[in-house]
Parts: sequence; structure tokens; C-alpha cells
Amino acid sequence: MEPTQRPSMIHRRSTPIAVAVLLCILALGTAVTSATPASAASGIGVWVGYADSLRAEATSFPTPWLGSPNTAFDGCTPATTCTYDAGAVRVVNNTGSTVTVNAIAVHISTCTYTGWLPATLAPGAELIVTQLTSGAEDGCSGPSPAHFDTSDVGPGGSDYSGHCDPNGIVPMVDVTINNQTTSYPDTYQVLNTGGIDAATCPVLSNESIQWTTIGHAPCRGSVLSLAPAGQTHGVGTTATVVATFANSCGQPLQDVSVQFAAIGGPNNGRTGNGTTDANGQTPYSYSSAVAGTDTWRASVTNIAGTITSNTVTVTWVLFAPGGGAFVISDLKDVQGGPAYWWGAQWWKKDPLSTGLAPAAFKGFEKSNLTPSCGQTWTTRPGNSPPPPRTVPANIDMLVIVSSHIT
Repeated sequence: MEPTQRPSMIHRRSTPIAVAVLLCILALGTAVTSATPASAASGIGVWVGYADSLRAEATSFPTPWLGSPNTAFDGCTPATTCTYDAGAVRVVNNTGSTVTVNAIAVHISTCTYTGWLPATLAPGAELIVTQLTSGAEDGCSGPSPAHFDTSDVGPGGSDYSGHCDPNGIVPMVDVTINNQTTSYPDTYQVLNTGGIDAATCPVLSNESIQWTTIGHAPCRGSVLSLAPAGQTHGVGTTATVVATFANSCGQPLQDVSVQFAAIGGPNNGRTGNGTTDANGQTPYSYSSAVAGTDTWRASVTNIAGTITSNTVTVTWVLFAPGGGAFVISDLKDVQGGPAYWWGAQWWKKDPLSTGLAPAAFKGFEKSNLTPSCGQTWTTRPGNSPPPPRTVPANIDMLVIVSSHIT
């Protein structure tokens, strides 16, 4: 395949009152240095991985990649026509200032790969370098990174394809930023897949290794999780779910596009998207105009396939007609248990864990038209407002659970 153009930068969410459920409690010149793995304190992250699209496996293929947000990519393009079988290096700028990556060089025994284009990285941006042309090539093909098949480079740059005996070679990665070069040892041999040709040990094995901080043991695989597992809100308010994407070692992966989808419930078919931050997280917020329970799932798609998350639920319930909410005692907060909803005897029939409520309170508050957890509420002195005459039938309704009323 002929070399394709190398981009320097790709900029690159009427019924009796008899139905209620517990929802929440309202609580009142170039210098050279050597380094151990890139320090989080420095704000520069150096990562290594291995990209194998010949034997694709989505969770292990390095993600982010070409086309990801905030990502400069110097490698084979377009991804749809490239076959990747190569090591890869990723430099992430979380310093808070713009930096220039002047050069990257990779040394495996006597073999050196270098010549990728410089890149200017804004805060939160990153650079990925890998093979420049499609396909594999055995042995050392440097210094040009046209091919970067680092799993097949042996001692002295020899062809190491087919070898299952570890060669003990520790790759070194030189990263020059703002004309300062730092050398990082790939101590656990991510770039050369443990010093063996992992594709043949055993035969047809997938060689991909998810992005791993340099100097750390390989973190094959990744996990996309969605939280919280369940939440409840009043119709018309806002719910937020948070996706977290990390490698199998729990190291967060930023600048990854995440898709959110409601796969069931009154908002079935609704979608959203976000980009993971330095903690590997991205939120998605939405509101519902109807009651019911939505089921949500998140996904990340790369050139090897799609990674899906666990499912979570968001339950939407109605407020009392006209606003406000009925109040029940925390001692009556029992699933399926009885509750005294309204009347002059409320203070006696709904005792609180902290004692009795004032005798004037009858069981309904209207100071918050759309109550939510963490708020306080008040009623007019000497009495409490009347409740609605009717409430919707056969549907959950938001109530307040209180432990202290004065």
C-alpha cells in the first residue's frame, strides 16, 4: 500500500389518595534526562500500546485512536483501509499549558524508529504515533516508522516473528517536549508484546494491548461502566448518568467519544454523547416529560468493534397535582407499608424518629413546587396547606420522607 498523507493535527452530553413510593429523604537546545514512568504531577502522560486490526478485538485495541476528540494522530490513514500491526505511543498533555512535542523516538535493541511529525498540544489534547503505512513487516524496518511492527523485532534488529521465547529486550521511548528530551523504559515490554511474537504464541492470537502508562505491566482489555445503577427524579427535573472508561488496570482513558442510548422506557430511543476527561469520565444529563423507568446503556466504538457498558435505570415520577408533596415519617418508610397521608391526626399517626411533629402540621407541604433531595421545606404558621383533591391512579408519585419537623 502506498503511504498516505500524514496529518500534523486532527482536532481530533379522580382517585383516592392511596399510591406513593419512597423516593428520597430530604436532609435538612535539547537537554536529555531519564525517567521512571511519567509522573502525574508533571501533567504529561506517556502511554504505550499495541494495535492489531488483523485479529481485531475491541476491548484491547488502543482507544482513543485516529478520529478521537482532541487527538493528533500521526499514522496510517484512513483507518478504514489500513491494516494495523504495530506498536503505538501516546503523549497526553494535562499540564494546563500548551506544549510542543518536538520528537518521539523508540529504541528496541539496536533498532530505532523516529521521524514522526511534531505536534502542538493544547491542554487536554494528545498525540498518537504509530505505523505510517498499512500492513506488517518483520524485523527492524527503522529508522522510518513506515512500518512499526515492534513485536517482530529481536536482538540486534533481527526478525523475531514466530518466536515464543522471551528475548528480554526492554524498549526505550524518548519524548522531546519543548526541546527537553526524557527517556522512558517500557519496563514490562508492551511495545514488543512481552519480548515474543504474541501473534503466534499461540497461533492467530490477538496482539492488541490497550493503552497502558509506560513502565506499567500490560493492561489488556478495557471496561466501560455506567453509574449510578438506579436513581429516581420528579418529572420535569434533571437526571445525570456518568460513563467511565478505563483499561483493565483501572487507568482512565481520556479523549474517548462515548455514546449514550435509552434502550427502554418512556424515553426509549433517546441518545446523547460525550468525551471522557482526564478521569476517564463523561456525564450525560436529560429531563423527562413523562413518568416511567428508562433503561440506559453507554458504548464506545473503535475500528475493532464496540464496547458496551452495564445498564442503569432512571425512574421518573409525578409530583402532586399543582405542586408540592405529601410527607411521611421516616418510621413509615416501609415498602408496601401503611401511611397516614393527611389529617389533623398526622402528628400522632406518623411519629418521627426524632419525636413528634407540631400538631398543626397535617401532612402536606407546598413551599417547594418540585421537591428534590437535600432541600428543606416550610409550611405556613399554625397550619399546613390542603392537598390536591385527587391524584393520578396506578402511578408512582413523589413524596417526602422526613425525620425531623419543627
